[in-house]
Amino acid sequence: MIIPRGRDTRREVEEQAAFEEAERRRAELRAAATFDSFIDSSPVAIELFDSDGRPIRSNKAAERLLGKVPPPGITLFEERGLKRAGLLEPQVKRILAGARVETPPTWYDPTEIGLPGVPGRKVCFRATVFPLFDAEGNVTRIAVLHEDLTELKRLEESAREAPVASVAEATTPASNADPRDIEFARRKLEAALRDSEERYRSLIESARGHAIIRFAEDGRIIAASPSIQDITGVSRETVITDSSALFAQVHPDDIARVREVEAQVRRTGQYPPNHRFRIVNKSSGAQSWVEMRGAVCTFASRRTFEVILLDITVLKQTQELIQEHEASIATLAASAADAVVTIDKDWVVTAWSPGAEQETRFSANETLGRRLWDIYPDLEKSGIALLFRRTLLERAPQHSKELFYQDGREKYAAWFAVSTYPIPGGALGIFRNVTQRRKVEQAWRDTESRLRALMDNPTAVIALKDKSLRYVAANVPAQRLLGSSLGGTSIIGKTDAELFPSAVTGLLSSHDRQVLERNESVTVELALGDPKSDLAVWLHLTKQPWRDAAGTVIGILDLGFDITRMVRAIQELTRRRDYVEKLLAEQAQTLNRAQAELSRWAR
Repeated sequence: MIIPRGRDTRREVEEQAAFEEAERRRAELRAAATFDSFIDSSPVAIELFDSDGRPIRSNKAAERLLGKVPPPGITLFEERGLKRAGLLEPQVKRILAGARVETPPTWYDPTEIGLPGVPGRKVCFRATVFPLFDAEGNVTRIAVLHEDLTELKRLEESAREAPVASVAEATTPASNADPRDIEFARRKLEAALRDSEERYRSLIESARGHAIIRFAEDGRIIAASPSIQDITGVSRETVITDSSALFAQVHPDDIARVREVEAQVRRTGQYPPNHRFRIVNKSSGAQSWVEMRGAVCTFASRRTFEVILLDITVLKQTQELIQEHEASIATLAASAADAVVTIDKDWVVTAWSPGAEQETRFSANETLGRRLWDIYPDLEKSGIALLFRRTLLERAPQHSKELFYQDGREKYAAWFAVSTYPIPGGALGIFRNVTQRRKVEQAWRDTESRLRALMDNPTAVIALKDKSLRYVAANVPAQRLLGSSLGGTSIIGKTDAELFPSAVTGLLSSHDRQVLERNESVTVELALGDPKSDLAVWLHLTKQPWRDAAGTVIGILDLGFDITRMVRAIQELTRRRDYVEKLLAEQAQTLNRAQAELSRWAR
């Protein structure tokens, strides 16, 4: 008997979900294919970009209008990509936020932005840009539709360039003129006016680092960009309502000159070049430099003045720094302490300081305007040319070890420390003569060598005491003999009282005071310990003043020798002499007694 199996609900649910997922994917593929087919077959130029501006797809119409697209390595959001689409940077943020953007008509020539194309072949288009969203409402792609207006714009230009036969013909319509043509021409003019206003509005709204202002002939401000608040601290609405609010922020020392220029502009219709003045920001109180440029125009049959207000604070600060830098270089070049030389990028000498004249024996008249190579043909061998070359190429300071240079002339050879620095248009070199210092250093090394040879003497005891009678230096024999009670510890920093018994300390101290008081040498022989002991060490010391370079006594120099063996020999000789003398005395007494006895026998 076969028992029927029950329904597997879980399996049915999984199969249903898999079927729905497969259907969804097929639907997406069909929709994508339909969308791609629509783009490819559309007579309108269409380009697709991802949310990062990278090109995804374009159709044949776009290639015919704009050339081979998408250009490799160019995104929609960089400068060349924005110019291709006729977009401004602020409009990109609106697109990514989900807004649709329509640009005014734009003339486009790919060769002007460095892309391949036919020079001089321009096309005019209007771009409509709108974002494409996913199911969650996020912007995933950006579509750009280009409307080709090239022929229309060329017709308009031809109409403007055609000569007008008479005012009557221009103002009075011909009896056979078609009203539809007249209406079409009117609409084209209205569209051109709207396009012009849109471009002007986009230009004003996108201004950064400068402000665009439109003045009426009577001096009223009728339009201004929002960036005017960044420069002056006064909002656009305020200056349009009250034009005097703009000039109220002019620095008090410049206001009279600014008003005079404004009155002159109303007469001449042109701002003078380099019209610069200071602005005090109303919000922050910061002072900035601005430059005003502009010219007269006609807007809506009225005479207006289109003005650009440029913030040149950074430029002004840079110019001041350059002036300070040039003044510092001039001061440095006039210095007689070091040799200062400046050259341009062609190695032509542009400055030769008095210090350079003194060090090189060449006058400024002999060097200025000549190439450094002509003055010093062997410059490469010295290593100085390498420093200048690196500075000119890398625009970075270079510093050398001390260099010895000799140009072959009599009595001209010296050691120099050389540093080179980049300056506008060339390089600056500073040559410091270190010959005297090197001689002093060599003399010091020679003195140290002689002192080291003296201190390394294995038989001489050499020690130095300061005026407080503390040892500040001692050679190995002195450390061994004077510090025998310390068990190998250094005697530096210690006094005689810390090293010897009181009797020895008293003897040494009395002689030390005598040296310091009389500024003369003394000699002493003493035993370091009990003189009667066979273990006592005997020294012969000569104490003399220790003087500094100025001749002032700053301590005591102890120079001595170990005379223990000599003292032992003298003591042994004394002992033997005493023994011989005693033996001779005894022999003399014996002889005297023998003589006396003989004398008695003789009687």
